[in-house]
Amino acid sequence: MKKKILFIIPSLTGGGAEKVLIDILQNMDYSRYEMTLFLEFRTGPYLKDIPAPVTVHAVHGNGDVRFERTWNFFKKIHLFFLLKKLSLYGLFHKWFYKPVFTRFLKGQEFDTIISFMEGVSVKYHSYIVDKAKRNLSWVHIDLEKKHWSLVFFQNAKEELKCYRKMDNLICVSEDVKQSVENLYPSLSDKCTVVYNLIDRGKIIRLAENQHVQKKKLTICMVGRLNQQKRYDRALEAARRLKQDGYDIDFWILGQGELLPSLKRTAKEYGLEDSFLFLGFVKSPYSYMKAADIYLNTSEAEGFSLTVCEAFCLGLPVVSTATAGPKELIGQSGGGLLTGEDINSIYHGIRQMADDELLRKRCSEKALDYSNKFDVMATMEQIYRLI
Repeated sequence: MKKKILFIIPSLTGGGAEKVLIDILQNMDYSRYEMTLFLEFRTGPYLKDIPAPVTVHAVHGNGDVRFERTWNFFKKIHLFFLLKKLSLYGLFHKWFYKPVFTRFLKGQEFDTIISFMEGVSVKYHSYIVDKAKRNLSWVHIDLEKKHWSLVFFQNAKEELKCYRKMDNLICVSEDVKQSVENLYPSLSDKCTVVYNLIDRGKIIRLAENQHVQKKKLTICMVGRLNQQKRYDRALEAARRLKQDGYDIDFWILGQGELLPSLKRTAKEYGLEDSFLFLGFVKSPYSYMKAADIYLNTSEAEGFSLTVCEAFCLGLPVVSTATAGPKELIGQSGGGLLTGEDINSIYHGIRQMADDELLRKRCSEKALDYSNKFDVMATMEQIYRLI
């Protein structure tokens, strides 16, 4: 008999966790597992990549007109913003969303339920832990450094209570595991590390799909245009490099709420012709392969899927020393780690840009390290957990 597994995630927008989940679903053995996916919002570029055997449920986008009208009314009066500001969203979620969510799963039982992100996924999961023999929750970010998930709970005590209901917390790096243990020491015995699934062969294959031409030394960045990724740091470093006579193109692949302000800043700095916003690209690997350096200026990471993808393509990396990149670059030698201040980031980029031999050496080490990425080995780890 097949094991029944339920994954919970807010949506399938273009983020790293969403992409990792799709990769897991695409590599799942459907002769052994019956998969259900629950989304809060049925939206995102990865919807079309959900394998056919997966059953999908969603709160928003399921065709319930009355519910959507209520949702649109709440949005119009900015109720959600107010509730989050007053730390009342957790209570509201339990009152408003719990009945809708549990209705979808009425009468269903699962072998394993997995909340695949922090925050609202865990909140939903906490409502139905009694519906599964095993309950797992993935942690993708350094929560000690960026505790963004608290907005979905009344306080840290409530979040901890939800996590205590889980059998295991799956941390995507040793640094992330340490952050959870520092934040919530009582969860230490539940934490285990499973690195994100990296399909090296697929990345290399997709990089050949499109020929991308560069004009000069080019730095590539991939990710959501949000506060966590700190593209403002890259802009400031790019301005200093230009002032010092460097002629470098920056390719920014991603979308997000900060795009308008970042574009304004680029124009203000006189970088509109070199700091190029190319939008969300589902398979950014052709651009990454064509570039000379991969740059990550985040204030917090967990594993950094894009750094691993850069390694697969032999792209030397310059990254702030956050969880994940610190571990990956420290182990591989495939790049340079910097502090989070602009001066450190600027000098890291400048060192990599100035030294062709350094770029070549880091490229070789990155490629060599990427040979460790093994889809089947990661899937076997996941099978043992579920």
